[in-house]
Amino acid sequence: MNATGRYVHRRGIHCETACQCALLAAGGYTVDEEVVFGLDGGFGFSFFPANGNAPDIAVGKQAILPLRAARLMGVEVAVHTPKSGVGLAKLLESAPAVMTRVDLGLLPYWGLDGRSSFGGYFVNVVRPLGADAFEVSDPAFDEPVSVSAAELQAARSSRNSPPLNPDWKVYVFGAPRRTPQLNLVGPVAVRNLCREILRPGSRHLGIAGMRLLATTAASWPQSKHGEVEDVDLAGHVVRTDALARQLLHLGRQIESFGTGGGLFRPMIGRYLTRMADSTGDARYADAAGQFLESGRLWSNLGSALLTAGATATARDDLKTLVDAVADTARSAMDIEKRALTALTTL
Repeated sequence: MNATGRYVHRRGIHCETACQCALLAAGGYTVDEEVVFGLDGGFGFSFFPANGNAPDIAVGKQAILPLRAARLMGVEVAVHTPKSGVGLAKLLESAPAVMTRVDLGLLPYWGLDGRSSFGGYFVNVVRPLGADAFEVSDPAFDEPVSVSAAELQAARSSRNSPPLNPDWKVYVFGAPRRTPQLNLVGPVAVRNLCREILRPGSRHLGIAGMRLLATTAASWPQSKHGEVEDVDLAGHVVRTDALARQLLHLGRQIESFGTGGGLFRPMIGRYLTRMADSTGDARYADAAGQFLESGRLWSNLGSALLTAGATATARDDLKTLVDAVADTARSAMDIEKRALTALTTL
């Protein structure tokens, strides 16, 4: 623990692992984010088609807070579901901060005004600010932010993002009791990752989920039609084509929430590089390179979708971007399947 046991806000790459790292640091254990990300075993892919014109959801993980890394470190994590600001404040009386799951679209400082929902987002709540606000530590931002108790309550209780609704969950982390040996526990985490992505047991997850995205995207010009209300990249409410909204939201999910792009794929690549260093087995490094290449494919797609989302784009051009979505999903799927299949032989 640091000198005061005080929670220190820090930026991170992935909300879930960055929040865990900050809480672990408050408990006296400093660990790199990619190590927690790799050991936790939630990496992968999820795709959930939505009804009608609502944007489909793509996520670069297929498990929400599995807490495997915490268990390997001997960290006791208590799960609570306080349904009021008073209950949340009570938990903070004995903890430097608590981790809670929220609907990102209802966090006021993101500027989405509820028009885009993602209930798999995490923040740390640090302390009450008087009777009707809380200090929130969101690793996507440089500084903690103040959120009213009512707004935080709405984000924690949202039902706008099935099957990824927050369900009021709050996590209180104990102090780490041991340091995991990466050369011993890392290979087990990799084997679990390979099994769960290659044979996930659901067509919405893993390699099967990428295949579902590729086939579903082809139907977007027919299923996502008409004019809808949205929030643009500057946070302004706009009227836009439903297909344009779908593509913009996918671009945000890739580059802001981590589907592939500059976030999750490079993170798992860095974890596998650490595995190669700790075990001396270069095959981990080979797989790391393949995930970095997959990340570049996703990132190029995400950048193109965000660029198109910043301007008025003709529907024919939007259909060309739909083709790019399907092509990228298939190409990334092939790369990641090769990498994971090779890792299963280790």
